[in-house]
Amino acid sequence: MEKRKACLIGLIAVMMLLVLLTGCNQVSSQARSDTDRVTELADENEIPEDGIITAAQFQSIAGKDRTVVFKGTSPEGIEYEWVFNGQNIKNPVDQNLKVEFTLAGENLDSIKAAAAGAPYGLGLKLSDSQGLITVPELNIKLTEKWDADSGFLCKQVNGNLGKLSEVIVDNSGETTKLSTKVIETGDDYYIVAGKTTTTAVEGAQSGQADQATVSDGSGKSSDSSSQQTTSQGGYCTISISCATILNNMDNLTAGKESFVPSNGWILYATEVEFTAGESVHDVLKRVCQAYGIHMESSFTPAYNSAYVEGINQLYEFDCGELSGWMYNVNGWFPNYGCSQYTVADGDVINWVYTCDLGKDVGDNSMW
Repeated sequence: MEKRKACLIGLIAVMMLLVLLTGCNQVSSQARSDTDRVTELADENEIPEDGIITAAQFQSIAGKDRTVVFKGTSPEGIEYEWVFNGQNIKNPVDQNLKVEFTLAGENLDSIKAAAAGAPYGLGLKLSDSQGLITVPELNIKLTEKWDADSGFLCKQVNGNLGKLSEVIVDNSGETTKLSTKVIETGDDYYIVAGKTTTTAVEGAQSGQADQATVSDGSGKSSDSSSQQTTSQGGYCTISISCATILNNMDNLTAGKESFVPSNGWILYATEVEFTAGESVHDVLKRVCQAYGIHMESSFTPAYNSAYVEGINQLYEFDCGELSGWMYNVNGWFPNYGCSQYTVADGDVINWVYTCDLGKDVGDNSMW
């Protein structure tokens, strides 16, 4: 009797353990399902209070030629919307689309003064620090009307005004509407506007010092991304620079000095032809072969992309533990590999050597 009772108790214990394990497996499976799930986005979406649109939501449009809109309103009554096309989204991550505006203040006044005395200005805080998953369009509806017809989006770079992209100014309604391409977030930005004029503004785009000009009002800009692929080939512009090493020669691997040009340019901006379907990696490889420039790359399964290890005998870690090669297209640093980016007609491709994990060449997605 006691033996039968002991066996019964043992059987019950085993059954309880099996139930517990089954429950754990169900919870684990549910957790995996929650992580892997795709949340479908509507064509128009309200921006939540915390501003976060999740990676699971962006996964529903990744790689598709589909446009979705995210709408928000600031406490000041400024309406704004983000327009994302999924075509160039490869690696979705959470995006913070909440925008904080500055309408007045000494800092904004100094920005307008630096922009050749621009009569109008607007501050924007774009706090997302994970890096943009594509180049979205930001449309802003003001609560007032500006007597302006052109402008640009900018930020402060080393005390100077750095131009990022053109701003289209629309005064057809009761209040002014502004539209611009956004190639980076994670900082304070400014829109300055006025009547059509050409104004020299010392600045930097993607870490390269340049002269920026206010547009002619057409809204066309060489530094804003069309985000469209074409069925045919075309022409693109490519450059290779290691200028950041010039300020970090003490950290350069011994014996590498001769591979650093005195002005930092390994290849000046060069227009080249490409065929349909070619990637940024394809163009770089072909151009380096044509111009006799050393280039070494390898395929990285973890990212399903080619990784450029070295150009002109300058490799990753040759100038510090945060150094290596990066690329941007039309000023945007994609969050995926160069062999996954399909080149479009008119693209401007810049290969830049960073000594500070992108921070010194204009990519703040890691900071």
